[in-house]
Amino acid sequence: MLRHTLAGGLMLATSLVLTAGPGAHADIYAPYARAAAIVDANGTLNNFKNVVSSRLVSRGKYCVRVRSSVDVREALIQITSRDPVRLPQIAFRHPSPTCNEDNTVAVHVYNSASGQLADGGFDFAIL
Repeated sequence: MLRHTLAGGLMLATSLVLTAGPGAHADIYAPYARAAAIVDANGTLNNFKNVVSSRLVSRGKYCVRVRSSVDVREALIQITSRDPVRLPQIAFRHPSPTCNEDNTVAVHVYNSASGQLADGGFDFAIL
């Protein structure tokens, strides 16, 4: 009896570890966002979901291109600065004079002290 209880407990513990393992890192893939990305100050794209590319166009001006399956024209977009003295904002949705690509969002980042365009990384999410 004790042997069956211990074996059952071990199987239960193993299944919980195997089940909880992948779920513990699911938020890294933004499971509730239709698209998401981390964009570095130099325009490099990191840890993305449904984002095709990002690039720095000129000082403080970025283009984030989203997969065609996610329409940016009517999407709820959230941008969060990765630098406390930078303030990113959506400048244009598609079409934009800054980014001449389909389904692209232009993001302008400003220095919050001077009000001037400045390079700065940001988190990008479409909910």
